[in-house]
Amino acid sequence: MIRKLRQRHHRIVIALGFVLPVAFILGIAARRPIPIVSQLPSVLGTVAQPFENSMWQRSDLFAKLAIQVRLWREHPNAGRFGVSFSASSDFVKPDLLVYWSAETASATNVLPDNAILLGAFDSHKLTLPEAAEKSAGTLLLFSLADNEIVDVSRSIRINEVAK
Repeated sequence: MIRKLRQRHHRIVIALGFVLPVAFILGIAARRPIPIVSQLPSVLGTVAQPFENSMWQRSDLFAKLAIQVRLWREHPNAGRFGVSFSASSDFVKPDLLVYWSAETASATNVLPDNAILLGAFDSHKLTLPEAAEKSAGTLLLFSLADNEIVDVSRSIRINEVAK
């Protein structure tokens, strides 16, 4: 009885040796083609922010990292605020996101509940939320790849600078 089972198993393995590669090749050939888009839809594309007036540029906001932060405004004494960041060419952090928070982040690597995503660190100019004009807050640099807060800025009051 064992010999019959071994012979059957031997035949099945040989059959699978022929059937599986053929099934794999047929499966690859039957796939749908990868869709190619020549241009992103406007909803997904980056929109250039109309910030014209630079309010200030500071490099002392972040204690751990040497990052220059520039505050922008749409018009000389009116409009929304935005920020832009610049760092040295050897500054490499994976998937770095910028958040605005009305409260200071604690020592843990968890983002505060009220943190507002501004965008990617390497974006040109990020629009600040209206809450930033009304109260003091901090900028948080969060590495999505490492799932940790990289650095927290000092407290900033945008409305005092604007006056």
